[in-house]
Amino acid sequence: MSSTPDQATIELSENWVKALANIDLFLEICVEDCPVWHSADDKWVSVSEAVAAVYERAGDGPVPDFRPEGITFTEKGFFNEASVELEMGGEQVKLHLVQIVEARDGKAVSVREYIGPEMGIQP
Repeated sequence: MSSTPDQATIELSENWVKALANIDLFLEICVEDCPVWHSADDKWVSVSEAVAAVYERAGDGPVPDFRPEGITFTEKGFFNEASVELEMGGEQVKLHLVQIVEARDGKAVSVREYIGPEMGIQP
């Protein structure tokens, strides 16, 4: 599934990683009508709504510290892997994210984000 990306897609992926630490950058690197889907709530929103939701969840606190874990290029764009630790229900929980980004002309045109908690399940 991996492919050789063009320079615009490489630059987009580099900016994607930067946007994990500067959430507003997503507004610049996505087309204005870029749909974003999150597995956590199973709905499509605009990129501006997705960015606003991050700030809303943070409240008066800082935006979560997303940790980039790798990019895999595909024929249509790339997968981005990241993780974050958040307090949920009074407990620290580590979440893993896989973002499937469809790219065109150096911009994200569609994003699907799959979010899963680290559960420590052993066989």
